[in-house]
Amino acid sequence: MSQRARLASLILLAFLVVPVAAQAVVEPKTETAYPDELVVETEGGSYTLDATGVALREKTMLKVDVYTIVSYLANGTTLEGDLGAAIIVVDTPKRIQMDLRRSFSKDKLTGSFRDVIEKNYEDTSMFAADMDSFDACFSRDAEDGDEIIFDYKPPTGLAIHLNGEIKRVIENFEFVKALWTVWFGEKPANNGMKEKLLAELGS
Repeated sequence: MSQRARLASLILLAFLVVPVAAQAVVEPKTETAYPDELVVETEGGSYTLDATGVALREKTMLKVDVYTIVSYLANGTTLEGDLGAAIIVVDTPKRIQMDLRRSFSKDKLTGSFRDVIEKNYEDTSMFAADMDSFDACFSRDAEDGDEIIFDYKPPTGLAIHLNGEIKRVIENFEFVKALWTVWFGEKPANNGMKEKLLAELGS
């Protein structure tokens, strides 16, 4: 399938994502609530995604709020061993949603992803071109209130949403794994955030 056809397919499927339960997972400091379940449509059929956890990214000693974040994974997915490592490599529908709580430059936004990925990989050649494509999705500075969603639906790929608009679809699963290391890798952006994003898996 061509890139344009995949993008058109993802745009259609993007409207077929609905919360299916009244329950919520809540980030306590900001009281930001997210549905604990979502139903998504993929080329392979319908999937229920369960929240694996919710967290808040803070920076500096003043604990400035940067973004709230929720992670979802297809219901029934079996993860063995280290949960962080397992959620990175599992090839099943999954999602990350970030809701920004402050404004900052686009270079700081894309650089924050790239810096963590490079800490987790000695060799990024398997997805170097995809990193450049990813950076190009963010053509303006980040703003307080922006919603960023990384929506992986095999076999179509990773759809990158900004405020409801699909900016790009990346097919390379190696890049998907690299992106998930930002929150679940051996050297994540923040270890406490990683633990909270996995907390629902043990409940």
